[in-house]
Amino acid sequence: MDNRPSMPSAGATTIARGVKVEGDFASQGDVVIEGEVHGKITTAGVLTVGSEAVIKADVAAGEAVISGQVEGNLTVQKQVILHATARVKGDLTAERATVEAGATIDGKVQIGVSPKMEAKVAPKTITKAE
Repeated sequence: MDNRPSMPSAGATTIARGVKVEGDFASQGDVVIEGEVHGKITTAGVLTVGSEAVIKADVAAGEAVISGQVEGNLTVQKQVILHATARVKGDLTAERATVEAGATIDGKVQIGVSPKMEAKVAPKTITKAE
């Protein structure tokens, strides 16, 4: 099983270096951020944050590859990869995570099955064999 996030598609929405976006940003597809975003980011696809990017927002993504700075809570449904240059200041929640040496996280980290998913699993009943 391949645990790496998908690569962003050729049609990904890109916020280029030097561009600053303020406000909430939502996408169903992949998003590449090389510039600066202030507000809230939501994408069902892969979020790629470049090494010089600055995000001051809560982020929700299907998958994420972070090389830059994120100030806000980061919630990822599947896999998140934090490269050595990543700086996360906020809580990180993801199903799976890869953190390279040098990356920093200043906040709570929760990796694994979400509590909602766990609640759907019925407890097992063990009966005594007779």
